[in-house]
Amino acid sequence: MSRFRKRGVVALLALAAMLAAGATLARWPVLGEEWAEWTRYDGSGNAIGGGRIECDGSIQTWGDAGDPIRLQLHRCN
Repeated sequence: MSRFRKRGVVALLALAAMLAAGATLARWPVLGEEWAEWTRYDGSGNAIGGGRIECDGSIQTWGDAGDPIRLQLHRCN
């Protein structure tokens, strides 16, 4: 295997590992066990919207909620 091909394989494996880690960090809450929340900010750092995904799976939003990204997970009581 050439040196350039080895580098390509290593780069692809590193990319795959980063994507897997990102998918794990950005997961949805487990229904009945966790709830999640997110907040969306404008360019000045002011909160402009957000939402919650409840333990039962229902979603409540406020303001300009946008997509539920960077979820903060919490355990259900």
